[in-house]
This record gives sequence, C-alpha cells and structure tokens, in this order.
Amino acid sequence: MGTVVGFEGADMDKPKKIVVGCQGGGMHAAFEVGVLKAILENIRDKNQFELVGLSGTSAGALCALMTWYGLEALGSANKAIHQLEHFWEDFVARAGPETFLNLLTFGALKAEECEVPLLGLYPPVFGLNPRGAVYKAAAAFLPGMGVRKEYFDLMDLLKKHCPHFNHINWKNVRTRLLIGATEVVNGYETVFDSDVNKGPVTPPVSSWHQRLSLSLAGVAASGTLPAFREAQHIDECGDYWDGLYSLNPPLREFFWDVDNAPDELWVLRINPQQWPELPKTNADIQDRENELMGNLSLHKELDFLLQVNRWRMQSKDFAPFGRRDVIIRTIKMRKTTVDKLPCSSKFDRSPEFMHRLRTEGHQVGKEWLDQWYQGAAGSYPADAGY
Repeated sequence: MGTVVGFEGADMDKPKKIVVGCQGGGMHAAFEVGVLKAILENIRDKNQFELVGLSGTSAGALCALMTWYGLEALGSANKAIHQLEHFWEDFVARAGPETFLNLLTFGALKAEECEVPLLGLYPPVFGLNPRGAVYKAAAAFLPGMGVRKEYFDLMDLLKKHCPHFNHINWKNVRTRLLIGATEVVNGYETVFDSDVNKGPVTPPVSSWHQRLSLSLAGVAASGTLPAFREAQHIDECGDYWDGLYSLNPPLREFFWDVDNAPDELWVLRINPQQWPELPKTNADIQDRENELMGNLSLHKELDFLLQVNRWRMQSKDFAPFGRRDVIIRTIKMRKTTVDKLPCSSKFDRSPEFMHRLRTEGHQVGKEWLDQWYQGAAGSYPADAGY
C-alpha cells in the first residue's frame, strides 16, 4: 500500500476499516450509485481498505441495501456493482406509459415551483393523499395501462431484486447494514440493523431510539414519504415513514462496539450544506427547506461523534472508541451540479437524469479515492462545504 491517512494508535500495516453512509434525497441518490460503484471497483481491484459497514436512508437506503446484498448474498464486489446498477435501471421509468407517468408527476411538482404570483401566493398545483380512494383507484388502474407494479410498489421491487434475503445466514454476515426510518405514532427514530438479526437486542427501545432487525419492509419504510406512499406497517413494530425525519442516515451504532469500531466514516452527501445566496423565489425556498431538513439529522449524528473526539482530547481516561479519534470524511456532488438541481428533480425518474448523476458520481468517486490514497482527502466538517 502507498501513503494512507492514519490516526493515533492505528496499525498502518492493516487496511483501514471503512463504513459508508448514504444520505437520502430521491433520485439525486443516483450520484451515490456512481460513488459506490467506484468504491466497489477499488475493493475488487486494489483492496486498499475493508468495507465493514453501510448505512442509508430513503433512496440512500436502496443504494446501501443493494450494495450490501451484492456483497453478502451474492458474494463479491463485482456482483454488488451489477446488483446496484441493475436495481436502479429497473427503478427508473421505462419507455411508454411509465415515461408519461414520470412526466406527469415530475412535471406537476416542477410546476408547483414555478413563479405564478397571485397576490404573492403560490398555491400547490398537484397533490394526492396516498391513503385516499382516488390515489388507490389510480394505483389499481396503472397496471392495466402497462405500468409495472414494481414501478410504484417499492416492496415488489425489493422482493424482485433481493429474492434470497430471507435465506441469509446472519451469523456469517461480515458487512453491517443500518437503515434509518421514523416510527410515526410514537415518534421513535428507528434503525433496522443487521446485527439485530444475529440475536435479540434488549431493550429494543431506549430514549425514543429503536433498533429492530433488518428486513425488506424496513427498507421500504425508510423510503416512505407520506405524500407518495401510505405508511409502511410492520407487524408488532408500528407504522413507519421516511428516515429523513430522524436519521439521514444512521451512523452512531457503528461506534458502539469499541473492539469493532471502524477507522473511518465516509458520508455520501447529496443535500448541500451551503447555498450561493439567500433563497428568494418560491422554488428556491422549497428547495432549501428540503435540503436543510435532509441535513438536520445527519448533523446530529456527526456532531455527536465530533463531541466524543473533543471529550477524548480533554481526558486521557475517556476512550469510548479506543485510543483514537473518529475520522469522518465527505464525498459530495460538484458545486456546479448541485447548484442547478431544484427540489422537484429529486422525483425525476427518467433514465437520462439518473445516468447523468450516476456518471458524475463515478467520476467524483474515483478522483476522491485517489486523493484519499495519497493522504490528500479532507475531513469533516471542513470538507462538507463548497
């Protein structure tokens, strides 16, 4: 190996143990698909580090799950690349009725952002209650028009791409997976954790924080925006919405076990930390509100880890993660790209849009890994800005 960034107490002869967190943000997660492909290619070809954990929320949960499933159920980084890319190619709209449906829904959301001033008011243009009769009737009608059920039914899509999920030997799982969701009634921030599948966690609920076994229903729950999907019900556990409201993505659990804590945490960020100027238009305000909400829970997780670093520096006897700091790094979109993406584009499921972001993510991922290997990669929080 060449020069690798280290930390106090590290064994420089061993590959770094890395965990990767995938932020949620709709179709902007296509960027993460490209970055994860670059990471998996590195594992396959260079073996510069060991990927010991993945986490994700919402669309980031889909990225994390497919990468994890390829590694654990299919058994190789190369198969994980195929699993990840094939899933997202299936997730986007196909030519015909699905393309029309995407134009209709994405177009309506885009129209909602348009400046149509009426006494200073900007009323919503489009909206259907997913619990209502009209929405359910429309969903029942779509297959007859040639729209695949898995295009609008996330559970069907997950079962299609993870057919052996229920046959995984959990005791032999090496890569940990954390998925973030929000329990709606009691307000629990919820982590669906592959480690729980290895044995029961007692108690599963602590201080409004809940750890449950990993399941496809849990991943579907993580991607359940209430404006588009009815709450995901999980028997004996509750009803769930998107993890955007509580954990985006979950990260702290990776560091609870001192003996197996990772060396570095890499965050794939798709909601920008900074903006070029104060938002003024209706579209810009909606966009910034969505980004700030998407970052709020992420900062809560990262600030906790940084505070532990500070406590460790202040006391020689304080060593919850061993005698070392938690190293956090950010991989993010190019500023020229992120500045041009409105909130509505998070719902654009066109193949062209997905391909463009995926290509950029792959390029950014390869460039960032080269910098990391040379010891030139930045660290959080400085590397989160532009």
